[in-house]
Amino acid sequence: MLHSSHFFIIIFFFFFFMILIPQHTSSPLPLPLSSRRPDPEHFPVGVDLVNTTCELCKNASASFNYKFCVSSLQRLPISHAANFQGLAIVAMELAVENASNTVLKIANMMNSGTFDHHDMSCLEDCMETYSHSVASLLNAVGAFMARQYGVANTWLLQVTKGIRRCEQGFSRGRKEISPLKKQNYNILQLSDIALCIIQFLEPPQPPRSS
Repeated sequence: MLHSSHFFIIIFFFFFFMILIPQHTSSPLPLPLSSRRPDPEHFPVGVDLVNTTCELCKNASASFNYKFCVSSLQRLPISHAANFQGLAIVAMELAVENASNTVLKIANMMNSGTFDHHDMSCLEDCMETYSHSVASLLNAVGAFMARQYGVANTWLLQVTKGIRRCEQGFSRGRKEISPLKKQNYNILQLSDIALCIIQFLEPPQPPRSS
């Protein structure tokens, strides 16, 4: 279960952000999926926003899982009232929940006595990674709330780097599937949702002069 302190911090951030960012309740229109940069100020809200945001991100990355995005975001009723920025908060909230639950799962696995020395070493590394990931995700939320999207992006990338290292540790030196494969995949996909939204919130960079 998600630690209550983390949960209430994220919920507070979410509602604070929803107050600061005006929502547009005009008739929903599909997100522009052409090469023209989308304008978040004109995105719809509610279920249509979840579906079209996930489609926007799918078109931006070949590794993005559209079905995972839709099912994850729609799982929280609060996403149905969110704007584009609010969906990033929802994704990061789910990532915090995932990371917190995984810390408890790893602790139970380490106490089970069913893993050899190699796997125990990997679990210890993953425990450290996930513990740091909770803090990094909360830092990402704080930066996002301050509209420091580049900083939030950096914190999220740090999370994904650590989770990939956790995943790869079990196969290093042997062909072995990580017992945290599902948890690792989930947090990587949730982070990708937030990273995608940040990509469209950051102002476009001017082309470099040759």
